[in-house]
Amino acid sequence: MQTLKLLPAALLLLVPTFASAQSESEDASAFDHALAPVQSAFELGVAAGYNQGGGKLGGGMGDLQDLASAGGNVEIDVGARIIPNLSVGLYGTLSQSAKGDSVNTSTDIYGASAGIQATWHFRPATSVDPFVNLGTGWRAMWLNPSSGKVTSLQGLQLARLQVGVDYRLSQDIAIAPIIGGALDMFVSQDSPMTSDYTEIQNKKVNFTGFAGIAGRFDLGGKR
Repeated sequence: MQTLKLLPAALLLLVPTFASAQSESEDASAFDHALAPVQSAFELGVAAGYNQGGGKLGGGMGDLQDLASAGGNVEIDVGARIIPNLSVGLYGTLSQSAKGDSVNTSTDIYGASAGIQATWHFRPATSVDPFVNLGTGWRAMWLNPSSGKVTSLQGLQLARLQVGVDYRLSQDIAIAPIIGGALDMFVSQDSPMTSDYTEIQNKKVNFTGFAGIAGRFDLGGKR
C-alpha cells in the first residue's frame, strides 16, 4: 500500500531518541534524567506533519489515493492527565492533500477528523517518555472545485493509533516525534450527482498514515 512508504522514514525520527535515552545516565544533566511526573493537569497539544491515505472507498468511487494524494496535517489535542501514566481527552485534525489522478487539477482536497482519545505514558517520571495513543471519532473529506458543487464524504474514524517519544524540556513542556495511522470508513456522500447526503453502498475500510512532530503543554496539576 502506498501509505506504508512513509513508515520507514518516520521511524528514523524515533531511533535517535531511543538511542540517546539508553546511552545517558540518570543524573540531572543527562539527556534522559528524572523529572517530577505530572498529575491532574490540563494538557494542550499541537502537532504538524505529513499524511497519506490509501484503500478502497466503496460506492464505485475507487481508491482513496485516486482522490487525495500525500499532504500536510495539523492537529490540536486537549485533555486531562488523570494520573502520571494516563491522559484522556479530545483531538481534532485538519489536512490538505495533493490531487489524485482522478481529480480535476482545479480541485482542492481538504480533510478533517475529530474524536476522543487516551494516551498511555510508559516513563512519566523521566525526561524521555515513550507513549502510545488510541482514539476514535468522525472523519470527513471535501473535494472543492474552482466552480460547481463541493463533493463531501462523511464517515467514521474507526480507530486511530499513534506512537511517539516525549522529550520533556521542562516539567510542563514536551516535544515528540510521532508516527501513526487511522482506519476510516466513509458512510455517506453529497456530490454533484446527488441533491443531499446519500448512503455509500458497499462501504470499505481505508487507511491514512501520519508522521510528524508534536508539542505538549501541561497547565496546573500536581508535581
